[in-house]
Amino acid sequence: MSQETSHPSIGLSQLLSESGVGAGSVIRVTGPGSLPALLWLCRRGYEKVGCLQAGQRAPADDAQALLVAHTATASWLADLLDRGPHVREGGVMIVQTAHAPAANDGVMEAVFRGHGFNVVRRLSGARREVLVARRRVSELRAAA
Repeated sequence: MSQETSHPSIGLSQLLSESGVGAGSVIRVTGPGSLPALLWLCRRGYEKVGCLQAGQRAPADDAQALLVAHTATASWLADLLDRGPHVREGGVMIVQTAHAPAANDGVMEAVFRGHGFNVVRRLSGARREVLVARRRVSELRAAA
């Protein structure tokens, strides 16, 4: 079940921290605004930040967090999740939607669910919302 906040009032650093992502976590940033986001994270002490474009060959290690520095539609998100970069099991993905919460009507959540993620937090604004989705741990690994 996701936690919803009606008006975003927390910063990205706090959102990352509350999602279990710290200064030593492997973070990947993707999207057209990835370079400014990467610089912002580096200036705030995040040590293992990398910038990747969708479809680029992903590094050997999947990230603990993927920050989408782009206002995403459901089709763009589905394409990104199909082609990478990827988040490791238990990792999080943070994305801002291209539509107001009422216009999304569960479409983004369905895309996430179809790719092995659960939306765990949503910050709703007047015109957009920010979603935090956690990648599910495979049932085989959970049983081990």
